[in-house]
Amino acid sequence: MSRADTRSCGALPVLVVTCAKSPPARVSSAQQKIAAIAPELPVSLVMGAVSEDPVIDELYDERANRMRMKRSLTRTEIAIYISHRRAWQTLLDSNAPAALVLEDDYAIRDEGMVRQVLSDWENVLGQGRHMVKLFDFRKQRRGTAAFVETVGSVPLVKWNSPTAGMVAYLITREGAQRFLSRRRIYRQVDEDAKYFWELGLDIWSVPGCPIDEVSHELGGSLVEGERRLARKKVSWRSLKGMLLTADRKLRTWWHLGREMRQARKSPASQTSIRATRSDR
Repeated sequence: MSRADTRSCGALPVLVVTCAKSPPARVSSAQQKIAAIAPELPVSLVMGAVSEDPVIDELYDERANRMRMKRSLTRTEIAIYISHRRAWQTLLDSNAPAALVLEDDYAIRDEGMVRQVLSDWENVLGQGRHMVKLFDFRKQRRGTAAFVETVGSVPLVKWNSPTAGMVAYLITREGAQRFLSRRRIYRQVDEDAKYFWELGLDIWSVPGCPIDEVSHELGGSLVEGERRLARKKVSWRSLKGMLLTADRKLRTWWHLGREMRQARKSPASQTSIRATRSDR
């Protein structure tokens, strides 16, 4: 995606993902917060799914979930994934080459960094990057980056261990197409992003979480109650989860290692290969 191509398509669209269960005040606040720092960008609401929608039964692959996940997804988790799919389809239905996708329970923590990302989004999404996340859930230990880049004044990292969190991200048309190529779903949307190699995705993050998730400040999470019930401890399920996590980490290590070997063969890419520790 060249700069000429992106600029010819107009301003970066902002897609705010919401649903019928979100309080009106939350939805209005979500629109106002991004408009306050980027009034030039067009903001649209994407009405997502809710747990009662029959489309959940059409898209959820229960068999694949049993084989490849340690527990079943809740209907709300499936609805959230479907909501993001609707945002990606909205992007594809437009002429825009990329979009900023926001869940309606976000908050801007670093206005300066968010402004920099949005003012230079075409370069931030350059070099074949499909997604750049502005939020990652924090882990107990600091994360190690396999790749580090600086685009203008925007730092970018690709984590050795990809982190959950899809509250805010830039995504290209190709990235949306790759996600949507999965006909049925069996993981949470942010878990699917951890398995980036399955869909050939190139996913980066802006370290420091310039955008945060604040559902606790907006009346509470729409998914956490169901999720707690689904996570009730079962010994065999815990063992299965550990085995699946070990398998994912091994595959992540192998695929990132292959990327590093390929990058070393390209002099233009060598500056991006360095292990560093950074707060998520």
